[in-house]
Amino acid sequence: GSFYLPLTVGGGTMKENNHSGISLAVRSRVVAPIRACLIRWLADHGVRQLFHSPIFWGVLTVKLVMGTFLASYYLRDLFTPFLNYFVESHFANPWDYFASLGRLNSFPYPPIMLYLMAIPRCLFSPLLANGTDTVTFGHLLVLRLPLVAADVGIAIILARWFPYRVRRVLMYYWCSPFTIYICYWHGQLDIIPTVLFLCCLHLLQTKRYTLAMVMYSVALATKSHLLVALPFLLVYIYQERHWCGVIRCTMAALMVYVVIVLPYAASLAFWRMVYGSEEHGRLVAFQLPFGAPALAVLVAPGAIVLFWFRFAAYTKRNWDLVMLYMGILFSVFILLAPPRPGYFLWSLPFLIHFMCRSSKANTLPYLVYTASYLAFFWLGDQSDLLDAWRVIAPGVSAHLTPFQFMHAMDPERAIIIQNGAFTIMQASLAGLVLNMYLLGVRSNAVYRSRTQPVLIGVTGDSGSGKDTFSRLAIDVFGEKKVSVLAGDDYHRWPRGHEMWQVYTHLNVNGSDVHQQHEHAVAISSGASVYKGIYDHTTGQFSEPQLLDPAEIVIFQGLHSLSIEGLRNLYDLKVFLDPDENLRQFWKIRRDQQERGYRVDVIRQTIADREKDRVKYILPQREESDLVIRWMPRTPLDLSATTIPKELSVEILARNTFDLSALAKHLANQPALSISHQPMLDVRWQSLCIAGTIPAESIQAIAKEVVVNIEEITGAPAFSADLPGCVQITFLICLSNKLRWNKNSVG
Repeated sequence: GSFYLPLTVGGGTMKENNHSGISLAVRSRVVAPIRACLIRWLADHGVRQLFHSPIFWGVLTVKLVMGTFLASYYLRDLFTPFLNYFVESHFANPWDYFASLGRLNSFPYPPIMLYLMAIPRCLFSPLLANGTDTVTFGHLLVLRLPLVAADVGIAIILARWFPYRVRRVLMYYWCSPFTIYICYWHGQLDIIPTVLFLCCLHLLQTKRYTLAMVMYSVALATKSHLLVALPFLLVYIYQERHWCGVIRCTMAALMVYVVIVLPYAASLAFWRMVYGSEEHGRLVAFQLPFGAPALAVLVAPGAIVLFWFRFAAYTKRNWDLVMLYMGILFSVFILLAPPRPGYFLWSLPFLIHFMCRSSKANTLPYLVYTASYLAFFWLGDQSDLLDAWRVIAPGVSAHLTPFQFMHAMDPERAIIIQNGAFTIMQASLAGLVLNMYLLGVRSNAVYRSRTQPVLIGVTGDSGSGKDTFSRLAIDVFGEKKVSVLAGDDYHRWPRGHEMWQVYTHLNVNGSDVHQQHEHAVAISSGASVYKGIYDHTTGQFSEPQLLDPAEIVIFQGLHSLSIEGLRNLYDLKVFLDPDENLRQFWKIRRDQQERGYRVDVIRQTIADREKDRVKYILPQREESDLVIRWMPRTPLDLSATTIPKELSVEILARNTFDLSALAKHLANQPALSISHQPMLDVRWQSLCIAGTIPAESIQAIAKEVVVNIEEITGAPAFSADLPGCVQITFLICLSNKLRWNKNSVG
């Protein structure tokens, strides 16, 4: 039924049900967007596949069982009493209380971590035994629920990022001994700041910078180690939004963090236990003496600063580069700080991201890293192999640990075994970091070092869809990154000039292609050009205007591939060759509706130009890298007034391009029909596509098949159905050409 909310208005009270007023506003502005977001995420292909996997549910069951019965000293004797007191005291300051008892290492986390861990503890309080130091199976299970939620959250994020790598997400992350041991055996809480930081990065990837930094503040208010990532985030935001964006995002993050910490700002115990804890000292524990007394180099901070300078030195930073540097950053922190089990979780999602991003995952270093990690923390002097059983089997925890047993038998050998496991663990992690750098960071070098614009030549007959194709390209690159130079701007004469009685517009002599070539030469070196703009409404040219080339420059026109000099400048050459009846239908409809021509005049123009079409337009097809042919799937009536909906597209591409992965992914789409001939002849391959496909699936496939897509496009906006398939194919070919063309690197 409805509930009523009393509202005080001008001294009086009115009642308003939950379908209007404040309740409606809350539902529409807060609940509805959150619900829509959850529905969209759960409907994602990767997330559905994740939840449909029996591996997911089987491992989840194992994690819950382990989390109910096993816990190390940290969760059992430190965190649980701290949370018990916080809830049972009706949210009194727990840092003051435990500081008064001298238990200063009870909970070295900021307030958000306390709140998140306390939520299930509050909800299940009636079912749990009271007492600050009381620890039962129920307490352990309840305190594991936030860890389970964070664990599932990371799996969902990875599945959304890599919807066609869900099996890798399951095997390398969800089944990872790292998460199982750290969260459900040992009982550390590091997975919570990790998932919140990944949410921040996801928001950053989707260009919601202020919201991303707010989420970063929330993550930072769970564990302060994330502060090392702040300079990297600000550099990335500066690249996208410059100083105004950096200042706005920084202020938003600072305000949120201050609000979070403010309730405990007057507590000296809070500051001492959270910000003066032993954990914070680990960052500076590794020091190299520098000759003078009390003078040393702080190795971990120094390495982080060096990596930041290297990151800031890039002229362009794409999303893959951000993720790689985050992985390297946290891995280096782990390598240069005294080891603790939970630290290794910080870099794990980034290692998995790299393994999913690669076409083939190299599992051997990861397996060695995993085995040496377990060996070090189970066989070393920090072992909780037996102590974790204290709640369920106190007698087991009383036995000697493996290290204590080996040390009693042979102290020197015990230390050698521990150090050997530690050495292998560190070396394998360093190897993974090096592999990430060599195969990840350097794979973008061809794009980052390019100082010249990317030039794309697009041509085809009048009405073949050149404007539409350019619009699709702009969508994937971004409006600000693209300049379009229309071939009509290079007409020699305005409309109505007597020379148009001698030449048709399809005759190359009617265009100043040599001036276009000169402009292309200048633009290819990054220079600006002066050129007039042809106005199709008036048929006249504007005064010459200064054109500053963007990162991507599209030369679009009837004769863009007509001369060799132009062709040699293009990074990719595209020819649009729709079915002739379809092209005439498009041209008649456009010229009639947009340019006011009569149908009979348009038909006569088409007939008059046929000879020049065969002589000057169609030969350019053989000079192109990519031919796009739209075709109606049913007979086309040229007198119809509506656009035919049932179209297919045949893409002819040079057989040098590898479109097999794209064809495989498209073939898995239930509403698409695919035919791929990788070797149509010694020059071409053919990819025929018909049917429908959602834009979300297009975007997911693009991430799988387009090498370094983030470097090329930034945040692409893909169309649904066949136009989206054309966009992917175009990006694959462009990516390949940019990597192959050695002369493109400035």
